[in-house]
Amino acid sequence: MNHIGLSEATTLGQLTSSEPGTRRKVGRFRETRRIRAVRGAFRILSKVTPKIAAKIAYGILAKPPRSREMGWQIELREKAQTHRLCVGGNDVMVYEWGTGPTVLMVHGWGARATHIGKMIDPLVATGFRVVSFDAPAHGNSSGRSTDLIEFAGAVASVAQHAGPIHTLIAHSFGVAMALFARRDWGLEVKNQVLISSFDHCKWFTEAFRTYIGIEANVMDSARQMMVERYSGRLDWERMSVVEMLRRTGEPTLIIHDKFDAEIPYQHSLSLLQAAPHARMFATSGLGHHRLLGNSDVIESVVQFACGENSPEFREMP
Repeated sequence: MNHIGLSEATTLGQLTSSEPGTRRKVGRFRETRRIRAVRGAFRILSKVTPKIAAKIAYGILAKPPRSREMGWQIELREKAQTHRLCVGGNDVMVYEWGTGPTVLMVHGWGARATHIGKMIDPLVATGFRVVSFDAPAHGNSSGRSTDLIEFAGAVASVAQHAGPIHTLIAHSFGVAMALFARRDWGLEVKNQVLISSFDHCKWFTEAFRTYIGIEANVMDSARQMMVERYSGRLDWERMSVVEMLRRTGEPTLIIHDKFDAEIPYQHSLSLLQAAPHARMFATSGLGHHRLLGNSDVIESVVQFACGENSPEFREMP
């Protein structure tokens, strides 16, 4: 498995800029006719009534989109042992497959428990018990809105309920939330797979800020609303995913596509450079979501979960 050098990181950073202002054709922040209209309205609100703009922006940011459940996901969910877990006033749906050492899966923003589902059967066939869940306001769990504290708290509660966690597998926004749960809730794992992550939680809010067209001071106010809601427990300056990963020491596999149009590859290179206990498996052309169902990626994850932490993983052509 190859580490990526700084020179390559610099080159790729130029090709896939991590600047949140980039207009996107795919993903959560893709350009649509509707969002262009919303952006125009927010530009006016930001200048005329910034407090109201911040309140509205906070409400939109806290409400994840509900993803459509595919047929294969329904079949997979129906095979699971299912139960509800009360977490901070929310009913969180938890799903389990198989028996053996526990693999905890954490989905991203606007996704659901089965979003990483293509990996479940191979893990179960190898002798693992897989536990996944719908975060608050996601999938079949209750709630219409959520935030970082609720999401990470749900990760920690599900992990505590599931028992000792052998392997953590997290995708996108879920990576930050899982590492947040590790740092502030004491979640322990033997190894971890971090897929398509951003490097700082502020990046996500800045991408959102540009997407809906509000001024920087308005976004600062919206973030401050969350700080005040939790009486300062949330400190945005401490929400660096890089620093949260640096605090861990367990074997780590980082997976990211070089041409990810949603979260640029450069973010995972920053994670890799901060963590000597981490290795990189880079894909090319699979994007932000399709890599989750790729057979080579799945094989690499299963091998890693089995403790085969030193094979020479190659970058996919």
